[in-house]
Amino acid sequence: MTPWSKERSDALQRRLTERVHRSVDAHREYTTVRREDLDWQTVASGSEEALLATTAYTRVVQVRLAAGTALHWPGDAHAQEVLVLQGSLDATPSGTDASIELTAGGFALKDAAGAGTLRARGGAARLYVRHLLQETQNLPEPERAWWLLPRSPLQLVPAGARRWRPNFPGVDVMPLWGSSTITSMLVRFAPGASVPDHRHDVHEDCLMLEGEMFLGDILLRAGDYQLAPAAGGHFSEMSELGGTFFFHGAIDPVLIPGPP
Repeated sequence: MTPWSKERSDALQRRLTERVHRSVDAHREYTTVRREDLDWQTVASGSEEALLATTAYTRVVQVRLAAGTALHWPGDAHAQEVLVLQGSLDATPSGTDASIELTAGGFALKDAAGAGTLRARGGAARLYVRHLLQETQNLPEPERAWWLLPRSPLQLVPAGARRWRPNFPGVDVMPLWGSSTITSMLVRFAPGASVPDHRHDVHEDCLMLEGEMFLGDILLRAGDYQLAPAAGGHFSEMSELGGTFFFHGAIDPVLIPGPP
């Protein structure tokens, strides 16, 4: 084995330092929240929230509900996007007594405080919630189009109502709500899988659910969250061990594989 010279070691150190600086510069506007740094605050009886990110038109939080507690509707909200992370909810549309159970992976869109209720069923529940803070006419495209997709006032997508489908080798996706332009979906990486570099036309939310994934040089573990800004990008997105995450954002054309 050829011994390492001082010159070779110094050159390697310079390359590593340059890479760190490039990564820091590329991700300067990104927001990454670690699971151990969640700051839980009581917002109503039986309801706690931990802020993940705020933009000009959304506020993203994790929510913990005690058994029997309804999801809080803040006074500045115009709509809510909800993903069940743990536990389950009774979802009851306005004007009916019939409820639908949403277990982990279940998804809901609520467009008004009076559209119905989402209540923790049987035990505590933990949720991802994205509050819309602006009228739809003030939103950037294609985010505006996503919120205006035809739906009921309380749109419900129970776990298992959608199917996994292949996207890239080792990468499966499960669209929950959206179009070919912008979507909320679950993404599953097999060990060693990756997707190409891509840009974001709108803000992109990513919450790691299981396993782990590298977004460039940033490692997300289960429970970690990242907001990637509009006009930014993701670099060398891959998972060494495999993982599943929730994603909301625009679909860059590079993420739509062409014919083989």
